[in-house]
Amino acid sequence: MAQKWTFSVVALIFLAGSGWLGYGVQQHIRAYRAAREAYAEKMDYKRRLADLAAWFGDGKDKSDEAELETLKAEMENASSKAGMLAVFWGVVAVIFAIFSWLFARRAGNTVWLKTGLLLIALACLYPGLSAPMLEISAYEQNLEIPIKLKTSFFSLDIDKTQVFEGEMYFYYQSKSVLELIGLLFRQHNWLVGVSILLFSVLIPVGKTGLSIWSALSRRMPKSGLLRWLMLRAGKWSMADVFVVAVFLAFLAFNNMQAGIETQSRILPGMYFFMAYVLIAVGVSSLMTGTSPDENV
Repeated sequence: MAQKWTFSVVALIFLAGSGWLGYGVQQHIRAYRAAREAYAEKMDYKRRLADLAAWFGDGKDKSDEAELETLKAEMENASSKAGMLAVFWGVVAVIFAIFSWLFARRAGNTVWLKTGLLLIALACLYPGLSAPMLEISAYEQNLEIPIKLKTSFFSLDIDKTQVFEGEMYFYYQSKSVLELIGLLFRQHNWLVGVSILLFSVLIPVGKTGLSIWSALSRRMPKSGLLRWLMLRAGKWSMADVFVVAVFLAFLAFNNMQAGIETQSRILPGMYFFMAYVLIAVGVSSLMTGTSPDENV
């Protein structure tokens, strides 16, 4: 009983600390995205091409230059802070994993190590689901538009190339897992939205939660449905498939030959979700290979 209380107190401290750090990562990444969206909106092709003043100058709106520099600074600052907090989160998780391993060795019971790792997986889940995971953009750098106009009526002969300096954005998007699911629902893509929610979020989370409960209580769920979810639902979990799909989308968009520059970037939300998948699926698979009684 004393061992369980000691481990529970340390686990609660870890969950509170990792939750606070995860919230910070989420907020800073969202601040980065907000600044990036504002920057992309300022440099949107419709806005810039509709600006008559830009056609008769160097292609830049002088009044916007200071604001663009401010947005760039905000993006860099928010991204840096998010990265720093993510590193701190990782350090805290490693310390808790080492504690769980040492605690398991001293107690002569591997269940504490497995439980600790599953708690780390669950702690990854909040930023993994709520923080943006991938951003994609399509733009043209220093867009050149040739202008040729010749008429004998006004003796007009124009032959020049107008350069719109900087990026001209055609597309920018960044979503978290939950925002992606919400977007699918709003667009009435019910089948895809429900599939991602069920097989990539709910089933893996339910399996992980039941694994932790089973390890700590040292008994299997009595309900047939819960036993199935814990022992057999792994093959229905598509969280790992979802991670692979996002990485494939990242690689495909980054190497797309579309006549304009395309760029994709993995954001911290993806790394947290991937860590959750790797730890939870791995440890849960180990736990289903032995009964709770064999772990004591």
